[in-house]
Amino acid sequence: MVVMLIAVSCTNDDADNLTQDVIIGTWKPIKEAVFADDGTPEVFDKTPCEQTSRFIFETNGNFTYTEFEDEEGGGCVPDESFILDGTWVKLGTGRYEFSFTYFNSSTQLGESDSQIPDKVVFSNANSTMRIIELVDEGEKYIELVRVNQ
Repeated sequence: MVVMLIAVSCTNDDADNLTQDVIIGTWKPIKEAVFADDGTPEVFDKTPCEQTSRFIFETNGNFTYTEFEDEEGGGCVPDESFILDGTWVKLGTGRYEFSFTYFNSSTQLGESDSQIPDKVVFSNANSTMRIIELVDEGEKYIELVRVNQ
């Protein structure tokens, strides 16, 4: 994962829009869709351990991500191989930009990146979020559910 940290400047109108945005809150990943080499779609449900991972989107335009992974032989541990912090900006209906700083604790290297997914869709009274990338084969996505209001 690559990361870039961008300062978010807000006018009063921008600040009001951020505090009311449906993305604000804590989200857990529940499934991911990818494509096999032959182009067939594959949907993978996240394990109970992986579902303890959290995206936290704050009203000030910052976000953090903490990932948990299944330990070989059992158990659930935080993935400390990288640290992810970033900013988010709403670009319009269904469009967000995520800029983040990635620090790999194993290599002691940091990188920056910025991503604009093709679509961010909210459903189920804004309690489900799907971050979608359009590819030749169709849609790749990660689906998250809100864990707080």
